[in-house]
Amino acid sequence: MRKLTFFALLLIFANSLLAESLTIEDCIQLAIKNNPDIKISEKQYQISKEGVTESYNTILPSAGIGYSGSSSSQGPRVRYLDGIPIDSTQGSKSKQYGIGLHVNQNIYDGGQWWNTIKKARNDLRGSQINQEFTRQYIVNDATARFYAVLKAQELLKVYEKSLENSREQLKKTEEMHKIGQVAKKDLFKAQVREGNDRLNIISQKSVYKNALADLNQAMGRNPADQFEVVEKEYVKPEGIALGFAIEKALSNNKELLALEADQMSADLQYKIAKGSWLPSISSSYSYNRGGNNLDLIYSKLDEAWSSSLGLDLSWSIFNGFQRKTNIQRNLLNYQMYDDRIAKKTIEIRKQIQLLIENLNTYVEMIDIQELNIVSAQEDMRLAKEMYRLNSATLLEVLDAQVTLTSARQQMINTKYDAKIAEAQLAFLMGAL
Repeated sequence: MRKLTFFALLLIFANSLLAESLTIEDCIQLAIKNNPDIKISEKQYQISKEGVTESYNTILPSAGIGYSGSSSSQGPRVRYLDGIPIDSTQGSKSKQYGIGLHVNQNIYDGGQWWNTIKKARNDLRGSQINQEFTRQYIVNDATARFYAVLKAQELLKVYEKSLENSREQLKKTEEMHKIGQVAKKDLFKAQVREGNDRLNIISQKSVYKNALADLNQAMGRNPADQFEVVEKEYVKPEGIALGFAIEKALSNNKELLALEADQMSADLQYKIAKGSWLPSISSSYSYNRGGNNLDLIYSKLDEAWSSSLGLDLSWSIFNGFQRKTNIQRNLLNYQMYDDRIAKKTIEIRKQIQLLIENLNTYVEMIDIQELNIVSAQEDMRLAKEMYRLNSATLLEVLDAQVTLTSARQQMINTKYDAKIAEAQLAFLMGAL
């Protein structure tokens, strides 16, 4: 039995040594590497690059070469006049061969071709912005989930320390009760305190497990993967001026920049639609050669050929209001972006104001809570000593323990909520 216990403890110790430890940098790199949204945004960027190349087909000439061959047969035929045959022909066969080259060139189409090229380039720029937005969103999400795990992990340590104190106090109370130094009600209170601390640990372990699963998901891993997070050093956030933060966000926020790029594309699409009102000019050239002999295609180049050069001017005057409604629809779509950008600007201002207020509050609270913890630790020490000397009740000891646990809990919540707010603020400012 002792051997089994030894091996079980050895296995637990080995697993603890092999447990994966990840810093915030590790978590962010894994999220960027594995998150499918990053891969999707990269492919969308490549599609936009192909769109730029494709847009030049509106101005580059189109050329083609074709070959044709045909064979026809006709059977004997007799012509009649008033029922009397007057003519007859024998059956015949004929063949035709040909090869040709044709070139078409758009000369003017109301500005549609250069606006199409400009729109493709702007779409590429918008794709780059969306790609960077996706990256920053993933970094922000991984950061928030990392600090959620760290907060749950540190709170679990606080509750474990509280349980350790409760069990130590329960043991002392049991010894004092045996010798009649304290009443049985004190023993019950100590037992209740110890039980509550055990319940807190059970609940916090569930919170910690869920936070680990969320972070695994953000990193593109199996939610059940086991690991722990480590913090090299806690760096307290610094306050940021509201005006500076808003100015930075309005010039760098990726969502806002993406909307502005979409607005420019909508404007160019409107100009493309307006170009359909104007006439279009194009030219064409063709060269063909051939005849009933296949040799004529590649021999006697000065014979059996034809060529043509054309200039085409066309102007669509009426097409059943389709053009008019298309222009109006594109104009309204372009104008809607003014409202969307105004709405997003208001949202960003509001979010930044709230985050800065919260962040500044957190920074002040950290300084105050550090003093609260020192004070609660001293109160706890004095209460234990006075209880040992029968100068204080067990209730005072337990209250001091609850106060210390609460102070540590508030400090952990504040510290990591501040880091999450700091990352969110940087994300809104486009500087994450």
